[in-house]
Amino acid sequence: MSQIKSRAESSDITPPNALDIISQPLTLPYGLTLPNRLVKCPMQETQAQGPWFDPPMPTFSNLYGLWARSSYGLLITGQVQIDRRFLSIAGDVCCHERSPEPEILAVWKDWASTAQRHGTPCIVQLAHPGRMSPAGAGMRPADMRPLCPSAVPLEMGSSFLDKWALERALGTPKEMTVDEIDEVVAMFIRGAEVARDAGFAGCQLHAAHGFLLSQFLSLRTNKRTDEYGGTPLKRMKLLQRLVIEIRALCPPPYCLSVKLNSADYMAAGEGLEVEEGLEQVRWLRTCGLVDFVEISGGNAESKSDKLRSTFGAKSAEKAQAMTSSTKIREAFYTDFAEKVMQMDSHVPVQLSGGFRTRTGMADAIYSRTCDLIGLGRAAVLEPELPGKVLLNPEYDDEGALARSHQIRGQWFARMIPIKIVGGSLPIQFFYHNMRRLGRGLDSDPDVSILGVVFASLCESLVGGFGLMVQRVLASVRSGEARVKVD
Repeated sequence: MSQIKSRAESSDITPPNALDIISQPLTLPYGLTLPNRLVKCPMQETQAQGPWFDPPMPTFSNLYGLWARSSYGLLITGQVQIDRRFLSIAGDVCCHERSPEPEILAVWKDWASTAQRHGTPCIVQLAHPGRMSPAGAGMRPADMRPLCPSAVPLEMGSSFLDKWALERALGTPKEMTVDEIDEVVAMFIRGAEVARDAGFAGCQLHAAHGFLLSQFLSLRTNKRTDEYGGTPLKRMKLLQRLVIEIRALCPPPYCLSVKLNSADYMAAGEGLEVEEGLEQVRWLRTCGLVDFVEISGGNAESKSDKLRSTFGAKSAEKAQAMTSSTKIREAFYTDFAEKVMQMDSHVPVQLSGGFRTRTGMADAIYSRTCDLIGLGRAAVLEPELPGKVLLNPEYDDEGALARSHQIRGQWFARMIPIKIVGGSLPIQFFYHNMRRLGRGLDSDPDVSILGVVFASLCESLVGGFGLMVQRVLASVRSGEARVKVD
């Protein structure tokens, strides 16, 4: 575990060196050692092809080859769906019924080898979108409804156009039967075993951002009165079952992680609230089965999700200095993470969202806000940021930061009268740039939302008009100056 002393534990007048803190290795409870504290967050690459949606090599050779040589402490893949009928977006990778077969497993092995070629471990994020699976994204028939713990449709916008678009894209989900829950459990287990057999270091269960596992955890979408709902403990049963059964089949040093919401950020009484979220994290950190927990928050219905409100803001122009008395509060879910870290547990916590500077990352670890730093958008715009800048002693603390950036053309997104479409356009900017990286190109931080839409239209001429529509509808969810040391 960590050798870094916190502020409360250290008698030093000045804090340790920021570079030393984020460079510190971390050995997880079940034996996997991470070379440093920087984690590439799971982001959907939108590059797989139907009808099987296998890992799209060689585009992943470019994308994951780039991340592999960028000196992260851990890579977490983009979402891998467990049922090819229900994808969350066109281009999701899927672990399906044929994935364990030698021919398909060989592709997975190629992916695992590419991602871990330079010594950075990589784990596979496993997911099921539940009610967030739009028509046409996967292989489900037109008359098959998406699944949910209860038949609770998504609400996003109140206009006629909003309701029409939601009905066409998602409709009212089907309440799952116990047999369907058992089937989902078997599919998650298959995904964990395929990741293991392919040579990945482990897997992460996606239980955040309004996807199926978080739908079971939230009072908003879980109205059940059987063994899987009705009380906070029963709402946790599906996640608990998955953790227990996967760990039984995937022993150490296989890494098992869970990504969890801090809250749904809805009106009081309408969704997962902080206190219940803390109890969910408490079980994960005390059950003796999980290697680390990633903290995030919000979903498509959130009223105050911090992550979704930052598309229009520039990141830091220069890094704030670490001091022995003042915390640098860069991350979005700091308050929740600090409460989690007060629990009596040695299970590490990853905090993702908002980090931009070396000192902000180091201070979060030093002040015991978290143990691991998740980098998402920076990993798309500056994929080699860790090795080139953050972990590079040639950059001083003031200059060791992600490039300041603001997505251009958000006026265009605001002009679209359908909230589900306009609200999802900013994230298309990142999907667009991941596809560029997959083609061996550099990211284009200056492309505008209008330019992204135009590029998607051009792609649709080749791949079919439905591809662009799926990408738009299905994406609902969830600095220049650097100072070198002489």
